[in-house]
Amino acid sequence: MAEAKAANTGGAHPFSPYEFMLAFRYLRAKRKHGGVALIASISFAGITLAVLGLIAVMSIMNGFRAELFNQLLGFQPHVYVDTRQILPDDVDRLVQEIEAIPGVKSADPVVEGQVMATAGGYQTFLQVLATRPEDLARMDVIANQTPQSPTGLTHGDLEEFGAGRNGGDVIVLGAGVARRLGVNVGDRVTFTSARAAPTVFGARPQQKAYYVGAILAAGVSTIDNSVAFMPLDQGRLFFVREAGTDLIHVRLDDPDTAAEFVRPIAQIAGPNASVYDYTRLDPAFFNALQFERTAMRLILAIVVAIAAMNIISGLVMLVKNKSRDIAILRTMGATQTSVLRVFLIVGASIGVCGTIAGILLGILFVANIGPIQDFITWTTGSTIWDPNVYYLYRIPAKLDWGEVVFISVFGLVISLLVTLPPAWRAARLDPVEALRYE
Repeated sequence: MAEAKAANTGGAHPFSPYEFMLAFRYLRAKRKHGGVALIASISFAGITLAVLGLIAVMSIMNGFRAELFNQLLGFQPHVYVDTRQILPDDVDRLVQEIEAIPGVKSADPVVEGQVMATAGGYQTFLQVLATRPEDLARMDVIANQTPQSPTGLTHGDLEEFGAGRNGGDVIVLGAGVARRLGVNVGDRVTFTSARAAPTVFGARPQQKAYYVGAILAAGVSTIDNSVAFMPLDQGRLFFVREAGTDLIHVRLDDPDTAAEFVRPIAQIAGPNASVYDYTRLDPAFFNALQFERTAMRLILAIVVAIAAMNIISGLVMLVKNKSRDIAILRTMGATQTSVLRVFLIVGASIGVCGTIAGILLGILFVANIGPIQDFITWTTGSTIWDPNVYYLYRIPAKLDWGEVVFISVFGLVISLLVTLPPAWRAARLDPVEALRYE
């Protein structure tokens, strides 16, 4: 009665149980239709591997990006305030007002300058940052240092940094600078400034000997090879800044929001200060990181689309093999849209199951990347990841759930789209032509 009523009202409802029953029956092809089942299996495996690869590659790229930013921004400030045109008393007030902004972790006054460092016959040019001892101690690269971490203070400590008259004569060298000069903790290094200081005999370059109190590894070679620290009071004296400062280094709770703090800080600092975030220092570098991420996502999305194309081959063969069944269904009252939905369900089932399997395997891969790395190292007998080169003990991987959702939606949509042409062909099949030679 129910079937007769459905027929009288124009057929079964869309995606009714009988359409799913037919679709799943076609998926469980008999041996004589084994080619369809083989192509369906290949399509399933292809989509699974493509989604797995997309999640794995994007997670590793996100991990590298996060580690790079953690190392880079664990040392560098997130927002810079140029204070060279601001009076010293106003700088102290500005530091307090910036630190009062919600989301600001610290605001550190800094004097910077270029020097030639010499020690034992070796010499190198480097940038000196003069900062307060407490500001140096609370940098992330130092404050968050662990015994196993390759970054932070690798030798020495900050106990003598800033102690003594005018800040003392103890400095902190970058790890690359120390290697170039061949010095260690306690050794003497002479700084020569290009800026001349007035004396009774005329202007002459500043020159003074300092002692290495600690060696700092930031984890970024461009920083380790070119930076040294001295106390703020000593920097003002050495670079002839009197009571002034060059910059205020602002560090935030969330570095990704640095651009949002530029305008509020600029309003506080006034027209005499220049305010900019860390991306302005090397815009090409940060733009390249973003472009590489977008390009890799696009390339791997194309791989997913290519894997989904195998569904078309399987459905075309299935429509050819089931032409007689389709014709009989049409003569029994099945509509074109009903036949279309049956084959949509067949193709979508392969795509949905392959996408879900790929997502689960991708999440498991990212969650267990450490044991996988250990297994590959054990089976190959070689170190595939050298922490001395990458400053990381593990291959970094960070799962972004937003990208997982994007991959899921993309996999499902592309599976539905590639199913449409053969499903439409099945729906347009003429029953008379299909049964003529049967």
